[in-house]
Amino acid sequence: MEDGRTLVLADLHLGYEDALEGDGLHFPRIHTMGLMEELLAAIERHGANRVVLLGDIKHDFARGRWESRDDVRTVVSMVRECAECTVVTGNHDNFIQNILSGMDVEISDSVEIDGHTLAHGHGEVGGRPLVIGHEHPSVRIFDRVGGFIKVPCFIHDEENSVVVLPAFSPMAPGNDLCNGLRPELFSPVFKNQPDNGMMVYGCTDIGILSLGTMDEIRAMRI
Repeated sequence: MEDGRTLVLADLHLGYEDALEGDGLHFPRIHTMGLMEELLAAIERHGANRVVLLGDIKHDFARGRWESRDDVRTVVSMVRECAECTVVTGNHDNFIQNILSGMDVEISDSVEIDGHTLAHGHGEVGGRPLVIGHEHPSVRIFDRVGGFIKVPCFIHDEENSVVVLPAFSPMAPGNDLCNGLRPELFSPVFKNQPDNGMMVYGCTDIGILSLGTMDEIRAMRI
């Protein structure tokens, strides 16, 4: 985008450990610290002067104790020390206005930057070109003995000018496009839209890999 250097991240799901503990599962509290390190590294690497957190900043929307409040405020405070911060609300972000009160942060259902519409993707969005999250797209890549890694993915719907971002949280399991329980895209943005020709790009330790079209991904067999 020509309007400054804008870094866009979707689906941080802060407070994930608290939600798991509420269900009786206990994990080391490394999620938020890891996200902060990766986020700071991305800001520095790309020289970003604006960061858009594209929805589902927090994870737990079912409870009223706001367990993720401190995590959300800590991460947003860190971003604001480095760049302008914009929060776009997702379906998990109830109470986000209260959580971020007094922090002088722009909070909106969607934003327009340099002719692009940015929204979380859980509702209908009219503007194009469009960047969304919400889907948590991922693909399993197998080796010759049946082992696999699951990689988060970008999706590019060139025909309809839509880009879907992978979840930034490493604890967001991902909507497995290859062989998951719900391999179809479920955002209202794609309602009645064929997705067979959309391109899929995997995020790996060696860089971004073109994995082919949605049709080719679904045809993968071991």
